[in-house]
Amino acid sequence: MVELEVVDILSKVSNNRAYVLVLQEKEGLRRIIVALGTYEAQAIAFAMRKDSVPRPMTHDLFGAMATAFGFELEYAHINKIDDGTFHSLLCYRQGEERRVIDSRTSDAVAIALRAGAPVFIDDELLNRMCIHDERNGSISIPITAADEETLRAAMAAAVKKEEYELAMKLKEELDSRHAAQENENNGTEKD
Repeated sequence: MVELEVVDILSKVSNNRAYVLVLQEKEGLRRIIVALGTYEAQAIAFAMRKDSVPRPMTHDLFGAMATAFGFELEYAHINKIDDGTFHSLLCYRQGEERRVIDSRTSDAVAIALRAGAPVFIDDELLNRMCIHDERNGSISIPITAADEETLRAAMAAAVKKEEYELAMKLKEELDSRHAAQENENNGTEKD
């Protein structure tokens, strides 16, 4: 498994999901992008900044309950992707016993940040789903790396940060998907 760190939360232009979470391998350059809703982004941002709130948020409450019952979060594990949505596990230890709880990735990251626990992803999944940023101008985005909405958000963020080479590569990927879709549609119309 590869350890990830939270790099940023970016605002998206689409209104289906309001934000994207950028996670990068701790000892490398591979990144993944996870779509988030407004509340999920807020929960992660609070944890990143270590903001204190007058009353516990849901993730704080979950952590307090786990601690009260003797559960210690060892790590969060992003373990699969299904239809463009990452799935995660929270891996707890209670004495000598280990327990695994299914979780949304946004919740897993928010809880792990609050607990000071690492977030991991399988190397194969990271390789398949990452956006490679080699810092030398070369970038490759696998077809399976992200859904169209996420690619558009990443492109908008790259333009905002004036990373025009990255934005152009993302646009090329989107254009190639549209060209393939148009070819399919044109083929069916002729039949």
